[in-house]
Amino acid sequence: MNLELHNDHIKSILESYKKKRQREILNYHTNIKNNHELMEKRRETARQHYHNNKEKKKEYYEKNKEHIRLQRLATYYKDDLSKLKTKYPMDYEVMVDLQIIQSSSDSQQ
Repeated sequence: MNLELHNDHIKSILESYKKKRQREILNYHTNIKNNHELMEKRRETARQHYHNNKEKKKEYYEKNKEHIRLQRLATYYKDDLSKLKTKYPMDYEVMVDLQIIQSSSDSQQ
């Protein structure tokens, strides 16, 4: 199976994609955006999805609570990793192991 695409074929694919996106945007702004019944129907669907999946979201958070906490710590101390390393040495090691952050020895190499 030959997966090579010629330049003109690539251009035609990109052009068709651009035209499709323009049609979708135009359709949204002319038909969907101002249709109050459709918007209300979509809002109701979103509400139902939210209520039906509350437990799944809660389970996901409980399952990944520690990882999320470590990501937040890494984001907070992203400019000063030495402070993170001194304040939370165990968490720092776990973050390096999980590759949430790079260790200072890795970044110097």
